[in-house]
Amino acid sequence: MFSVWLSSGIIPAAVAGLNGVFEPITFFLETLLCFLLLTLSCWADEYGDLEKGVDNENRTGPIRPMQRGEIQPAAMLRACILLAILCFLIGLSLVTWSFLRQPSSPWIFVVFLPIGVVCILAAFNYAMGKHPYGYRGLGDLASFFFFGPVAGFGGYWLYAHSIDWLVLLPMSAAGLLLTQTINLQNLRDFDNDRAHAKNTTAVVLGRQGAIVYHYLLTTVALLCYLLFPFLSGLTSVLNYLFILGFVPLISHCIRFAKIINSPSSPENLDTLMWPLTRAMGICAILFCISISL
Repeated sequence: MFSVWLSSGIIPAAVAGLNGVFEPITFFLETLLCFLLLTLSCWADEYGDLEKGVDNENRTGPIRPMQRGEIQPAAMLRACILLAILCFLIGLSLVTWSFLRQPSSPWIFVVFLPIGVVCILAAFNYAMGKHPYGYRGLGDLASFFFFGPVAGFGGYWLYAHSIDWLVLLPMSAAGLLLTQTINLQNLRDFDNDRAHAKNTTAVVLGRQGAIVYHYLLTTVALLCYLLFPFLSGLTSVLNYLFILGFVPLISHCIRFAKIINSPSSPENLDTLMWPLTRAMGICAILFCISISL
């Protein structure tokens, strides 16, 4: 999930640079926080899935460390709690630094610290606890929301102390492509998830609905990327070079179409995961470079 962390960190920074408000310490703390929150969500997901019996011998994806017995549940839970504390401290440092740069906005603590706590709780409650929202068809929506609009608006505000609503477009694109990687995993594990009452968005939509949803996520993401330079008034051809990054994403959809209805679909879908996350990162990097030219 390196591409998710990369996209959530560099896109607000690129928009801040475009508007002349980029600041390196904010960039470092923001990208670090995104990385830690993403790691926390992955660890909590692994803990919750094993606890609820979803990670079993019938699961199609790679066997994770807890399932192999390399990490004990108690140790993983302690690690999640420690990482959550670290996330809070990094978030507090980020908000404090932003305030020190522009002390005219003391209410920043009132707004951003509760948002940070909600983000941490959301990472835990995706698959952990008695009522994980990832088991009720809300995982995709939450992942899109927190790693898309929240990371975009919050990240940009900490640079500029103002809102550029257009940052919603590329960050929505990043959030949608993250959701696409989750949907790919959920289609891979569709039968096992449904058998263990893990009602992912894919299970709620049904297999064919999730396939259509997969293509729709790509289409809307690419449209969001395209709209940003146009609505920002960027007219140079160089500002649109990121379109080259669409090629691997379109290639993914072509390969996905060939695999999804084959008898060995679940196993083969896993071969698309790394190329998809790589394509997501390439697109985000090219976008940031292009709008800076």
